[in-house]
This record gives sequence, structure tokens and C-alpha cells, in this order.
Amino acid sequence: MKRHYSFFALLLISIFLLVACDGGGTAESVYEQVMNDGIVRIGVRNDNPPMSFIDESGDWVGFDVELAEALAKQMGLEADLVVVDGTTRISFLQGGEVDMSVASMNHTRERDDAIDFSITYFWDNQSFLIRKDSYDSIDELIGKKVAANAGSSVIPSWQAYVAERGGPAAEIVEFDDKLAAMQALRDGAVEGYSEDNITLLSLAAGDPNLELLPGGHNPVQFGVGVPNNDSAWRDQINYALQELWKDGTYLEIYERWFVGPEKIIDLPLTGEMEVWPQ
Repeated sequence: MKRHYSFFALLLISIFLLVACDGGGTAESVYEQVMNDGIVRIGVRNDNPPMSFIDESGDWVGFDVELAEALAKQMGLEADLVVVDGTTRISFLQGGEVDMSVASMNHTRERDDAIDFSITYFWDNQSFLIRKDSYDSIDELIGKKVAANAGSSVIPSWQAYVAERGGPAAEIVEFDDKLAAMQALRDGAVEGYSEDNITLLSLAAGDPNLELLPGGHNPVQFGVGVPNNDSAWRDQINYALQELWKDGTYLEIYERWFVGPEKIIDLPLTGEMEVWPQ
């Protein structure tokens, strides 16, 4: 009899603890919250031309900005754009400050451990911007001091590239400000500045003293960042991306920024979005 009482008491305690931990109900997923509110908070950078930046008129513009707004419209939601940078584009997702990040974010395994990603929506490479005629290949920068943006996938990629070729530990100076990194390159404080090629070409536009080295050390595959373990929300974004590709909206935005007469830099489309059958 005593044994039966102890088991029953433990069972009641266990049920009580489960209910207490659950808070009396199940928390809404990001998908449920966004669809119920009709508003999606989208993390977008404002320091990364031509993807997303503040133009001379003070307007927030760029490929990522237009894509973010098009995604929200496609899903029938109101877009609330939130400024993020190279580090907060992930931490804001983890902390719940944004529901998704359209922020020029290369999909890497390291980042995938922290957040989830959509299918790829942009294709590029990462090389080095240098002072004109100072080097002929990225391999010549092994052992040299180079610049990178804080939080960029450039950092682990360049470290791995150097290590694979038996070079000394890569000496990388991290910058929170792209313009500061550019000035360090012009002043000779660093021998190269590595970032997505599209960003480097945009930053160097009109400067005859700078050039982009051919090749690259890290392929770029941008994905939309989403919170971990919310497959319904990730699927919704993937479906919206595919619809924008199928109806021509994606190509229209891409051509405006990278192919057409208003382009800042010339970057022909080199990838094709994954589209799933019905």
C-alpha cells in the first residue's frame, strides 16, 4: 500500500511540473504569430551596397530591400524592415527581434548550426580587393595582413584556404565599418580586403587605384535566415521565393540592380533558383 501511494504521488508531481513548465499552453510558432499578426519583421542591412544601403537621398534601397518587400507581399503580409548588421542578422533571429533576415547572408554549415536557411536566392564568390597591380592572385596574399568584415563568412573561409595550402596562420584585421576597411586598404595598412565580390566591386566603383583579384576562396550562396526549427515558416518563405522566380518578379528586381541601365555594378545572373514541383 505504501509503495502504491508513493508512485501515485510522484505521478501527480510529474504532471504538475509538466504543466508549470509549459505555462498552461503551447507557445505560438513564428509562422503562426506572423500569419495571425499579418506583419513580418525582416532584418535587412543598410551598409552593404548594392544589396541594401542608404542612397544619396536618404532612402533605404537595394536588391535585398526590394526582395524582402516582394516576399512579404507575396505572402500577403506587411513588411516591417529592421536594421541589422553582420552580426545582429543572426542574433536578432535567435532573440526573436526579427522573423526573417534578408541580409546578404552566405549559407554556411557554421551558421546553419545557429539558425535555419531558405533555399539559395543569390550566387557570387569571395575574393580580394587590392591596390592596383600589387598582386596577381589570391595565393600571393597568403601570409599577408588582410581585412574582413566582422562576422563575415570570409574569415573562416580564408583561414581554411590558407591552412589547406600550408601557409602561416592568416592575419585578419576585422572591421565593423566597410569604409574603414577600404581606407585601411588604400593607406597600405592591409594588403587586401575580402568580402563578397559584389560588395567589393560596388565599394571600389570609380576608383582606378583598386582592382578585384580573379578567382575566389569561397563560393557565395545567400539564403534567407529564419529561426531554428520552424519548418512551416521556412517552407512559406521557400514557396514565396519560388513564386517570385516563376512569375518573373525576381528577375525584374535582379536586372534593375545588376544588369539594366540603372545598375551600380555589372553582375550577370549565374545561378538558378530551386523550384519544387506541385
